[in-house]
This record gives sequence, C-alpha cells and structure tokens, in this order.
Amino acid sequence: MAVLVSSRHRVLLAASACALVLFASAAHAAALQSLDGALAAAFPGARIESRTLVLNAADQKAVAERAHARCEARLVTAYVAWRGDTLAGAAYTDRRTVRTREALLFVAVAPDTSIARIEVLAFFEPPDYRPAPRWLQLFVHRKQDARLAPGAGLPNLAGATLTSRAVAETARLALAWHELLLTPALRRTRSDKPGVSRPMGGDHP
Repeated sequence: MAVLVSSRHRVLLAASACALVLFASAAHAAALQSLDGALAAAFPGARIESRTLVLNAADQKAVAERAHARCEARLVTAYVAWRGDTLAGAAYTDRRTVRTREALLFVAVAPDTSIARIEVLAFFEPPDYRPAPRWLQLFVHRKQDARLAPGAGLPNLAGATLTSRAVAETARLALAWHELLLTPALRRTRSDKPGVSRPMGGDHP
C-alpha cells in the first residue's frame, strides 16, 4: 500500500537529511585521529603500557612551576612505549578549551626527554584555527625551556594566537609530567614486572 507524503513532510524530511549530513561532516572534521593511530605513528612496533599518574597538590604546583602553565589535572595517563626492555618513549593527551570549544592534543616524548611528535586528535573550533602540521613540526626535538612558547622560540599562528598558546602549554605540561612524575615512577619500579600491555587495535577518543 502506497503512503502519500505531503509537500510539507517532504520539506521536513529533506531538512532532517541535510542536518544529519552536516552533523556527520562536523563530527568527522572534529575527530581527526584516533589515539591508537597516533601511538602507532609515534612508536611503530612498540608495546604500549598505560600508567595512571596521580597528582597531589604538591605535584600540581611543581608541574605548574616547571611548565609555566596551570596544571589542573589530578590524574594523568602516560602511554609508555617499550621495545623489549628498552624505553622507546611515552605519550600524553591533554583535553583543553582553546577559545570557546575543546581540542584533544597528543604529545609524544622521546627517551632523551625531547618532544618526538605532536598531533591534534580532535578539534572542535572552526578549522581556520587548527594548527597546521608544518607548525606542529617546530616542536619536534625541543626540550623544556622558557623559549618553548609562541613569541619566544616559536612563531605565533597567524590569526590563531590562542591555539598556538594552547598547544605550547600542552607541550610544556607533557614534558613536566614526563620529567617530574613518570621518570621517577619508572625508576622506582624498574625491577618490577611490567603492567598489562595496551593493545594497539581499535579506536579511542
């Protein structure tokens, strides 16, 4: 039996379909890279072990002073990469508000405590404010110092000053978490059995 659809209903159906397409496009644009994809690119072939770092008030203060950035996190996950028994590096994620919307940033730290890679995993601001890969590449091999900031040792992103500031703060926080929290924890547990490895497959926000 045929169902008659009025002109008004056709318009509503068409509008709903357009809204779904726009929503799907926006969601795809916001989610740029999976965590597992970023880990695989940063540490190919490595075994990834998740470690939760618990920060007390003194830890937060020490990290903030080292990074010259506010540290509000009480729990930080370090994704520690191993090749055999050799440390290949570690990675951290940071979810923060850039202007009025959030971004999820990924920072990989090399064994020499320099930045190995920075990725934008998700970005909910307009695309014009998203940092270009060429600009993110300027962080590679940089270590913690006062010049790891826009206008000092890094150029500002044209028209996206808040983005450049947010990425630089995340980079400095990740280096501080690595230096002040993870490195001492690994030293304390060097002789202990490694934790459960994190599989590389699947998507994680």
